[in-house]
Amino acid sequence: MREVPLKTGRIAPWRRGVQWLATLLVLGLPFIRPGGESLLRLDAGTRTLLFFGAKLRIEEFHLFLIVVLILVFAFLFVTMLFGRVWCGWLCPQTTLGDLADWIERRTRNLPAPLRAALRQSCFLTLSALVGANLVWYFIAPPEFFVRLTAGNLGAVAGISLAVTALVVYLDLAFVRRRFCKSVCPYGRIQLMTMERGTLTLEFDPELKGVCLRCGACVKACPTGIDIREGLQIECINCGRCLDACRDVFAKRGRGGLIHYTFGPVGADGSRPVNRKALLLGGVLLLLVGLLVFGVTTRQEATLKVQRAASGEVKRLPDGSLVNFYSAFLENRGSASRTFSLEAAPLPGYRVELVGPVRGLELAGNANRKIGFALKVSPAPAPGTQVELKLVSNGKVVAASPLPVAVQ
Repeated sequence: MREVPLKTGRIAPWRRGVQWLATLLVLGLPFIRPGGESLLRLDAGTRTLLFFGAKLRIEEFHLFLIVVLILVFAFLFVTMLFGRVWCGWLCPQTTLGDLADWIERRTRNLPAPLRAALRQSCFLTLSALVGANLVWYFIAPPEFFVRLTAGNLGAVAGISLAVTALVVYLDLAFVRRRFCKSVCPYGRIQLMTMERGTLTLEFDPELKGVCLRCGACVKACPTGIDIREGLQIECINCGRCLDACRDVFAKRGRGGLIHYTFGPVGADGSRPVNRKALLLGGVLLLLVGLLVFGVTTRQEATLKVQRAASGEVKRLPDGSLVNFYSAFLENRGSASRTFSLEAAPLPGYRVELVGPVRGLELAGNANRKIGFALKVSPAPAPGTQVELKLVSNGKVVAASPLPVAVQ
């Protein structure tokens, strides 16, 4: 029987620290507002995703798609490399379940009526906080509190807040670990994606004879499984059984029988390489690079032009031709800017823009529709195009061709 290395350090404080950091990050992100805008928020009103300083509008769907793909591949990468550590260390369901357990432990010695009232009050408060936190990712917190105080939160936001709070309350009061054990699909997905090199929590099979059959690991498990029976879909890799086993054997001067491992150790002392995880990591880095390139090279503003709804064409007595258009301007920056519309010269013709095309003030992330006319003298031949330029601070930031209709 091989010697068990003495490992008595508990991982529970580390797990709680990670849970607190993750919780504070999720709660605090909407309040971090450099330049007056949230770091991460989907603004439904302007159809804009605020993503760590970048503003991605619905028209930039390709960048939004890259963001979604990054989240998906990051999730798969973490799963393939670290297994269900997400479930035991980062998942909000686990964190909420741990909070509910802590509340019950702190109130168990109180009289029954007071205990029940205090527990339900805490569950309701937590539920309302989770519901509000969800809405903060769509409505900035300062605006949220003003609208909530005025009773003008809106139907969609109000229903979202109420439904989320209700679901979380029912979860805290009646479900908790049952969801992880029998409903959550993540465990099934993890079993399909894991490899020999995926991080798992396991009972050392070579030390079965050392086990005291005390049952401390089973009692500590939040999902009620027996880690000694091998890998099980209900295991969330939280490490409570590891701590329980180490506590028992520490009194005997020996190390615990349960540990985290990146697959079995080979004859040469090495561990298997998780090739799929490396491939996913490469894809993830590529997607991040594409997003950075797309955001840094995106246009400062956009210009779209279409013929006026009437489609009217006028010929003036001096022989010039007039077409009517509508221009749609978008300022993609966070600061207000002034724009002007200019027509590029057309050799042999005099080109003039008529209408409000100068000193166009647009707030950050704002749109504006401009009606104007294009006058060309003399009348050009069919198929002629004039380039329309959007200019700001003497720099052309966008351009669009203007097809000139002759009749």
